[in-house]
Amino acid sequence: MNALFLKDLAKKTREGLRGRALAGKSAGGLTYGYRAVRAFDAEGGRIRGDREIHPEEAAVVVRVLEAYAAGRSPKKIAEQLNAEGVPGPRGGAWGASTIHGNRLRGTGILNNELYVGKQVWKRLSYAKDPMTGKRVSRLNPEDAWEVTEIPKLRIVDDDLWQAVRSRQGALVSAGTSVPVWDRRRPKFLFSRLMMCGCCGCGFAKVNQEAFGCSQARNKGRAICTNMATIKRVDLESRVLTALQHHLMDPGLVEEFCREYAAERNRLQAASLAGRGALERELARVESDHGKLVDAIVAGVPAEQVKDRMIALDERRKTLEAELANTGAPSPLRYHPGMAVTYRERVAALIRGLGDVDGMEAAKDALRGLVERIALTPDADGGLSIDLHGALAALLKLAAAGAASSQTATTTTLRGPDCQDPDNNNKLVLVAGVGFEPTTFRL
Repeated sequence: MNALFLKDLAKKTREGLRGRALAGKSAGGLTYGYRAVRAFDAEGGRIRGDREIHPEEAAVVVRVLEAYAAGRSPKKIAEQLNAEGVPGPRGGAWGASTIHGNRLRGTGILNNELYVGKQVWKRLSYAKDPMTGKRVSRLNPEDAWEVTEIPKLRIVDDDLWQAVRSRQGALVSAGTSVPVWDRRRPKFLFSRLMMCGCCGCGFAKVNQEAFGCSQARNKGRAICTNMATIKRVDLESRVLTALQHHLMDPGLVEEFCREYAAERNRLQAASLAGRGALERELARVESDHGKLVDAIVAGVPAEQVKDRMIALDERRKTLEAELANTGAPSPLRYHPGMAVTYRERVAALIRGLGDVDGMEAAKDALRGLVERIALTPDADGGLSIDLHGALAALLKLAAAGAASSQTATTTTLRGPDCQDPDNNNKLVLVAGVGFEPTTFRL
């Protein structure tokens, strides 16, 4: 009955939103360039869904479309708006995607037909992906769209709108046999793991050979000044060398093993002490319950001890359940010699990158060792690399499959600075403990 009720409620909600949309009212979020109208009917009830043009934002919309029609790129337009301090649609910074959007889906400043007085309803449909549980959108056929003319909300004239369409060119079909929920494999070894050390945005390919900060190029220097680039070959070489030779320093591993063993012993002692208290209380409860049974046998009326016996029985069940869920930490131990194993396994993975059959598996394994790669401009005009390792994956690889998902210690081990003779870059080793990332700078 609950499922039927929710299904009926969803249907009524969609019908209500459809009625609003066909009446020219807002059926969802507020589009940039407009503001909500606060109005009431004759009986004092709130009139919802009405909008009007926001003069300041409308002027920005016209400016964006005129600049694009004149030949400026969305990146340059966003950079200029950010430099002038013009707030974006949600009060943040402007980005190129905010402007160009997706023409097929009608998103972005350049593609929103409400600016020419047309509201499109039912352009997209939404469904839950059974694999991830997330809601995904799908484009409906154009004949299923419902368009409502709203002349009073027009901001852009037809000539400017058509000029923008003309520069965008012919609409290219986005049809593909790959489901929308199927994630693309990373194109490069460390794709989606690189981030800018200045603004925290991702690093993307800026030319045939190099990566650079996406935000610095899409939103301008007003948002991020990191315009330095790094060649893909150089980045991968330095990171792979560091993964193999620097991340699991034998001295730090030995100290980590000592701290880990000490913490495991402490947790085990605390757990055993707590378990002992529970066992003593359980013995006392069982003894008291037995005494009450003996009293009944001796002639004491059962009604006088009934409530007490029920309470003791409930407490006995609770204590037994707690004892079943309380145990000493598993005797997991790490050996200082695992640093050698780790290096051998990483070397084997790196060699696997040259094997056609095992290349994808090697890529996935190496990416799993890296949490993120932060790239920050240095004084020489280049980029320094801070590599953050995923310690759980590092320990699992080094311990030859030992369960490294348990965390115990809270000690952070820091090693001394050293110099890399090949790149003459400062190398700072940091071995975090538990699930804290291990990091070092190249």
